[in-house]
Amino acid sequence: MLQDGNCSIYEYRPQSCRDYDCRIFAAAGIAAGGDAKQVINNRVRQWEFTYASEEELRLHESVRAAATFITTKGESFPGGRRPMAPTGIAVLALKAHGVFLTQEKRDDLETARAIVAASRAFDHDERADTC
Repeated sequence: MLQDGNCSIYEYRPQSCRDYDCRIFAAAGIAAGGDAKQVINNRVRQWEFTYASEEELRLHESVRAAATFITTKGESFPGGRRPMAPTGIAVLALKAHGVFLTQEKRDDLETARAIVAASRAFDHDERADTC
């Protein structure tokens, strides 16, 4: 999909694609939404990632593990509060994927707390504003 770092889908990349990067859903391994998002979902399914190292693959797998946890273990979050919309799930998975890089054994409640803490830490990290 990317050629020389540019989108190969469109000759001129639409503003919506500059504002809204569908790769976030592909990275998290989730769809962008239901039937109303079919065009985006089709693009999401077309993205293929390559990895220069095993570490890059491990990082991507941790993002997908985070998204899976968020979508399947919602009751584990404090007050059952966690993102429900695909964009929120994907963003939280990216912010908190580090929770799934460790070999530390946690139960679901501890994992959910660790995700919340990682998200807060990400939001307070000044380096995160340089993306």
